[in-house]
Amino acid sequence: MALLKLESISLTYPGDECPAVANLSLSIDQGEFLAVVGPSGCGKSSTIGLLAGLTAATSGRITLQDRPILAPGPDRAVVFQDYSLFPWMTALDNISFALRESGRSKGKPAEEKAKKLLELVGLSSYSHKYPGELSGGMRQRVAIARAFALDAPVYLLDEPFGAVDAKNRVSLQDLLLKLWTGDGNKKTVFLVTHDIDEALYLADRIAVFTPGPGRVVKTVEVPFPRPRRRFFLVKDPRYIELRNEILSLLQQEILEELQQVEGGAGI
Repeated sequence: MALLKLESISLTYPGDECPAVANLSLSIDQGEFLAVVGPSGCGKSSTIGLLAGLTAATSGRITLQDRPILAPGPDRAVVFQDYSLFPWMTALDNISFALRESGRSKGKPAEEKAKKLLELVGLSSYSHKYPGELSGGMRQRVAIARAFALDAPVYLLDEPFGAVDAKNRVSLQDLLLKLWTGDGNKKTVFLVTHDIDEALYLADRIAVFTPGPGRVVKTVEVPFPRPRRRFFLVKDPRYIELRNEILSLLQQEILEELQQVEGGAGI
């Protein structure tokens, strides 16, 4: 059953001639982990902004449980690439604050829940550290814990691991899967990434965006059963075939885009 729907969405920012998103239609099922891949500038992050209610579409309709998305709300938690933590608050306070402001928990219960989440992401001993005292990977762990503290039905993740090193990226991917499946009640996840391998490891389905104005050229089902083991996954011939298919789609779309630009410029 589709939980999120984008129907013929277009978005043109004020002052821009070219749309960031053009006639985009996509649906995401309840409990589905959907990854979006595509080149830079293809509208991936703009789509996150639309789903979060931070940006209004120029045309089209976006719904969550058949209700229009018109503004940000507690039913959608967002994790950005740049952590977005309050620098004047400790790790514990960042999470507690989110719980209090969302109305999920108050006072001592909020602090206790925040402590449990920090323990879950392996940062119990860093609870009283400020973001500036934490490594990039640690800050992103706090940001992810804060998002999951909201217990929202939908999680919008905009390249959340793009700014961390390879080792931390792997551990954060596993952490995300653990939080997603933790209580057996899977949330709905919309992940923007430029990393095909990350998408194949994490997602149930992958939407491939074209360059230029964002639209979906193809959606690819990821057939591998869970839990997935990286070592065996990358050796599976189907994995290699899917990776090559997605890479080929991206390369073909980029080539066609370049040809159109060159043709229009009379080159």
